[in-house]
Amino acid sequence: MIFLNLSIPKSANTRFSLLIIVLLLAFNFFSLPNLSYLGIHPKVLGTKQTEYDLLNYVHPPLPQVNSQVSPPLLAQSFILLDNDSNTTLLAKNQYLRIFPASITKLATAITALNIYPLDEIVTVSHPYYEGKTMGLRLGEKILVKDLISALLVHSANDAAINLAYHHPQGLFGFLNQMNLLTAKYELKDTHFINVDGIHQESHYSTVFDLAQLARIAIKNPVLREAVKTKSLDVFDLNHQIVHHLLTTNELLDVVPEIEGLKTGWTPEAGGCFVGLINLNGHYLISVVAQSSDRFADTRRLLDWSKSHLSYISYEP
Repeated sequence: MIFLNLSIPKSANTRFSLLIIVLLLAFNFFSLPNLSYLGIHPKVLGTKQTEYDLLNYVHPPLPQVNSQVSPPLLAQSFILLDNDSNTTLLAKNQYLRIFPASITKLATAITALNIYPLDEIVTVSHPYYEGKTMGLRLGEKILVKDLISALLVHSANDAAINLAYHHPQGLFGFLNQMNLLTAKYELKDTHFINVDGIHQESHYSTVFDLAQLARIAIKNPVLREAVKTKSLDVFDLNHQIVHHLLTTNELLDVVPEIEGLKTGWTPEAGGCFVGLINLNGHYLISVVAQSSDRFADTRRLLDWSKSHLSYISYEP
């Protein structure tokens, strides 16, 4: 029997192994971008867009305040901040816990927009008559987007309640989502135990947290459009029931710089108002709380801004 020696000399074997390694690396380089399967540069969806955004990022102008003297306000707590830079311009008791009243509905609206499609149908299961309402009827079918408009424009408590009960886990499932929202954005001095702002001792926030909540809210175009609407009619699904909605914001179409945002009032909370102020293209967020004249206080903050606030370009 003849045995053939098929072994490769050691030097040839080394060259052959190196050739295989080189070919494998070349294959990986050209056919598997970023070698993501090895975890060297994990592939992330949207990376190109993120890189584009970073390359085209323009730092917002910097607000410059020439006076720290606050205007005389009736509010026990207030804050005025520049939206783009999140710079606090004026404040008093900004971290003091307050009752947010119907400003709560900003969080209700954001939560509903996060979890429901706008064209989803809600069947009214809980007619509700406490506080300001839109007159929803038991069994009425209405779109999510119309309920969101009603709670933002008209501050309708029954809209908030039925959006909440529409959640698969009911009211408490929806409330859990609202508090997860505050946790996500580190609003550590805010806790919600209802969706409409009716007074309860364990339902609280601060003007600082409410200003941050407003900054989150205005990023949503549906919400931003609703809060500057003075009046509208919404209908049930069959167009048999009409709800006439009027804004609770007395500054809309009266003070041109005011483009929203949300009112609140209970005997315990006093008058509250979160304002969205357009100052020559620069957006400010104002919050006044525990005020006997929330709209006059907001006007005073606007007048102060016109006299004492300017902007400069950012220089790295």
